[in-house]
Amino acid sequence: MKKKVILFSMLAAGLYVSLSSNKTGYGSNRTGSHGAAVGCSSCHGSANSGVTIAIELDSAGVPVTRYKPGMTYTLKLTGTNGTAATNLNGFGGQLSIVRGIGTSSSNAGTLSAPTTGSTIRTGTGSILYIEHSTRISPAIGTGGSGTTYVLSATWVAPVAGSGTVTAFGLINAVNCNNSDGSGDYWNNGSAAFTELPTGALEAATVVEADAKMYPNPVSNVLNFSGYSGHCTITDISGKLVFSGNVSGNTSINTSSWTNGTYIVSINGTASKTIIKQ
Repeated sequence: MKKKVILFSMLAAGLYVSLSSNKTGYGSNRTGSHGAAVGCSSCHGSANSGVTIAIELDSAGVPVTRYKPGMTYTLKLTGTNGTAATNLNGFGGQLSIVRGIGTSSSNAGTLSAPTTGSTIRTGTGSILYIEHSTRISPAIGTGGSGTTYVLSATWVAPVAGSGTVTAFGLINAVNCNNSDGSGDYWNNGSAAFTELPTGALEAATVVEADAKMYPNPVSNVLNFSGYSGHCTITDISGKLVFSGNVSGNTSINTSSWTNGTYIVSINGTASKTIIKQ
């Protein structure tokens, strides 16, 4: 009987280690930035669109869609819990940025200083990626709807002539029960950033310091104050949901939009992520 008890204890310990091992990172690039397998399906099932993904490039706190060669930015990946789950109170994830496509891609620029609880690792093809090194707490919320999960790093843009670069990321929001399964929700996404022409002005076209876009999250009406120019709004897949001019105080009806993450751009360069719920 003693042998059976010892054997059972050893098996139980091995099972726990297996189920808990990815708390410190999966160990290979699953963002899709180098043409490899994408996501966490081997342990956590299919991607869940209820966790929305947004990837931003921030210049001094202002999201931009173009980069200036050699300039320093913050590369930020945000996941948002839009499901009915109330217990997704931890997360892990990966974030990478490359130039080129698939297995021919290469690192774009330099990543450093990632989010606390994450580290920079090297994957297939020498592609660098940020990955959690421990289970990370949400940036906002305690696990219910609207909870946000953020991975970020300092990014120095590549040299002139690098062209369009693409950031790839995934977030796995977990219920922290030490068991892989359908109770953990993951999703992935990507965002492309184009190179600014030599001599072009960098960043936003917001014309007033007190410009506002509110509320965020939005339900039925999105308001603009202090912005001026042509506005486009797309969902996370790139589908256009609004195109028109904003000036002074402008309101847009969002009641028919599907819940999720949207990207708002003013004059093609100043952009901001909003959540519809």
